[in-house]
Amino acid sequence: MSTPISIHQRTYATEAFDEGGDVMRVHGRLVDTKPFGLTLSDGGLLVIHDMVLDLFVDSNSFEIVGVEADMDVHPYQLYTAVLASDQQLVGVSIARGYSRKVRELFGGPNGYSHLGSLLLAMGPVAVQASWSLGNLHRDPIELVENTTDPIERERQLSMNVNTCHVWREDGENITNIRQGNRPSLPNWEVGRLRELGVEV
Repeated sequence: MSTPISIHQRTYATEAFDEGGDVMRVHGRLVDTKPFGLTLSDGGLLVIHDMVLDLFVDSNSFEIVGVEADMDVHPYQLYTAVLASDQQLVGVSIARGYSRKVRELFGGPNGYSHLGSLLLAMGPVAVQASWSLGNLHRDPIELVENTTDPIERERQLSMNVNTCHVWREDGENITNIRQGNRPSLPNWEVGRLRELGVEV
């Protein structure tokens, strides 16, 4: 069997930052390359998309409060006009209904599919990062022992219920939270807490 030739690569890079004042910035970048150079046979790398998005998210409401976008490389000049439409995301919740709203705004003839793809990749990052932001300056022992605080329980419920099989509404983790007990800790958290000398 011959060695496959790479004809297209797409990379997503996402990262979240604490901006202070209960705001986090979710940074995303999408780069499309044609390693074989489209119709060029020289094997040179051809970048056809390179776009960057920054979503500023209120960590209490999970609403987008600001958007910044830039396209360093794009195939058609007309695409830059779509960047103005990203401001429609201000006020949108990144937690619930986000994917549907992104498809509505950036799908089909009125949108730009690559921008929509990047936004869809950034949504889960914001949700995951909210846990880190909320616990950034908290003591690890406090995090493990904090199972009866009703505000913490409500936060865990609102962020997790029905997001996947482990967090299904009738599952063990959600039941534990509703009963005032701690949900199962993820494996990586158990390992890290044990390294810190915390009994779990």
